[in-house]
Amino acid sequence: MNDLIRKYAKDQLETLKRIIEKSEGISILINGEDLSYPREVSLELPEYVEKFPPKASDVLEIDPEGENIGIDDIRTIKDFLNYSPELYTRKYVIVHDCERMTQQAANAFLKALEEPPEYAVIVLNTRRWHYLLPTIKSRVFRVVVNVPKEFRDLVKEKIGDLWEELPLLERDFKTALEAYKLGAEKLSGLMESLKVLETEKLLKKVLSKGLEGYLACRELLERFSKVESKEFFALFDQVTNTITGKDAFLLIQRLTRIILHENTWESVEDQKSVSFLDSILRVKIANLNNKLTLMNILAIHRERKRGVNAWS
Repeated sequence: MNDLIRKYAKDQLETLKRIIEKSEGISILINGEDLSYPREVSLELPEYVEKFPPKASDVLEIDPEGENIGIDDIRTIKDFLNYSPELYTRKYVIVHDCERMTQQAANAFLKALEEPPEYAVIVLNTRRWHYLLPTIKSRVFRVVVNVPKEFRDLVKEKIGDLWEELPLLERDFKTALEAYKLGAEKLSGLMESLKVLETEKLLKKVLSKGLEGYLACRELLERFSKVESKEFFALFDQVTNTITGKDAFLLIQRLTRIILHENTWESVEDQKSVSFLDSILRVKIANLNNKLTLMNILAIHRERKRGVNAWS
């Protein structure tokens, strides 16, 4: 168990522990605005309640990683819950980003949510409570978790001015935790090392998880905003020829999140861009026209950075 997560989420984990210990078979939904905090709390919960590290036989994790949660995932959950725990006193199902369930999957999941086996703890997490079906909402015990201010203050103190330079850290607990562990000097060094990478090597890093992937995506966006129009389209072709399929969809979502969270949106026209960007993050399956969508978000980004002279 990560000591910092245990330290700063202790009160929230204690609340969840009490709920579980008073119940026989329960479905909990952990809800919060941070990009990763509800997920991290969910992952820490089994060990916190049971007092020793989880085993695969008693903990099942369902992670859509940007795509949908389908009927096969629900079958996996039901099969997992058919058998009592081997080592723990309970079995835990952790479903990340549960708003990504298809309607078919959600409907198939309702009975398990409403009447889980007495040894079952079903833990859903989401940042998008309002996107869930009412039938899901009515069958879960909702617990809201927010990153404690003390944790953010700790990271700010450790990395100094870089906190202001990297706005997503305030919205992403896990990435902020990585930044804290690196410290200002190593974090600055990582950022500088990405700036001098050839594009081909940078594109191998933009799909990395966590802090490195975030910083690589920021560097890619910076290049798209700085190059002149001809070089912009050459860089676009290089990206779309290198990153395709599911990876392209994942990259689009990552870039969209950075653009959305690292800009100020004030005008009526800005709100159209916000609605478009938010709609990309709500897509349940990778059925976008990836090239067209990527071009649109990069155009928004370039115009935010360069204003009326974006393409001249």
